[in-house]
Amino acid sequence: TPAAQGHGERIREIFQCEQLLATRASAELLEAAATAISQRGAFVVALSGGSIPTLLSPALLASAETAQFERWHIFMADERYVAEADSNSNLGAWRQALLTQAGIPTEQIYGIDMTLPLAAASRAYQDALCCVLARFTPAATAGSATVPRLDAIVLGMGPDGHTASLFPSHDLLQENECWVAAISNSPKPPACRVTLTMPTLTSARLALFIVTGASKAAAVANAFSAEPAVPAGHVLASQRTLWCLDASAAVELVQAEQKSAQLYS
Repeated sequence: TPAAQGHGERIREIFQCEQLLATRASAELLEAAATAISQRGAFVVALSGGSIPTLLSPALLASAETAQFERWHIFMADERYVAEADSNSNLGAWRQALLTQAGIPTEQIYGIDMTLPLAAASRAYQDALCCVLARFTPAATAGSATVPRLDAIVLGMGPDGHTASLFPSHDLLQENECWVAAISNSPKPPACRVTLTMPTLTSARLALFIVTGASKAAAVANAFSAEPAVPAGHVLASQRTLWCLDASAAVELVQAEQKSAQLYS
């Protein structure tokens, strides 16, 4: 997809197996990390849960000698309002799959403060994000607001097209004053969550989508349509948006592209 004003290009790459996808996605993330560390002294990234931690972590750990993990600062793109030991915790999944083995300093891993009520926990997470980013990276400007600019966000997508905890037709899609928001009525359990908002996703330098499985095929095609209805289709990062898809997830998109090519050939 050509670059829109204020956004970088959007690219989709399709892989025949998950191992190749994971290798490519990890290489993209490691390149972003190397650039950020070289230019700004740190790599500030937001990660998503689901199958992504177990998919990406082996390839990332294989590059531990050059990844400079000690310079990484880890946030969650969204997090369930549960204790880290809970099986629903995204941070818990990442800590088990990558963060502990990688040796990322504990003080550079930022989780939700479960001692606070949901709304207060969301505000505290926004404060932590802004504080870390203020040390290393200039903010982006959206209208009159200054949006924190992550070096990268790693995102998945559900069959309904949601990404992070931004769901279709949900009021949070219109949020443009908070960079982190609480959600207490998530259509997907658990109901209470904390999520980065759309301005925060689109201000990131890199948005890296990792989407697998036939259940996502219709949403993938919609995301790349001229007027996407799914939230994931509205994420266009400031420098580069890369979708890594397996063949099953990409099947309807490929069909749509082939049909379009035939129409205009």
